[in-house]
Amino acid sequence: MGENRFTVLASGTFLRGDLFSEDTLIIEGGVEGNIVGARVIVKARGWVHGDVTCRALSIEPGGVVDGAVKVTTQPSLPPGQAQPEGLPPGEKDHPALTMADADGEHETPEG
Repeated sequence: MGENRFTVLASGTFLRGDLFSEDTLIIEGGVEGNIVGARVIVKARGWVHGDVTCRALSIEPGGVVDGAVKVTTQPSLPPGQAQPEGLPPGEKDHPALTMADADGEHETPEG
């Protein structure tokens, strides 16, 4: 990995499913699923409802990870091998989360 590459899940974006990243993954929105990656950064308004397996993890104050976390010095994925087999074993389906909007009203991620 000679260059800095990253993927950003922007604020206001919700993803239901598993994520695989060979580089840096920045979570500003929400993920309902498992994450396997080299480096994961959960920003202040970001959240993950699922397991995270990575070599480096940073969670800013206000960021949420609701699931098992495994940080290891071993490569999470060999280069070019981002495959579902890298996921931690376990349940793939997660119940819908409830989020509060700016007015304090609760809604599900589907809207």
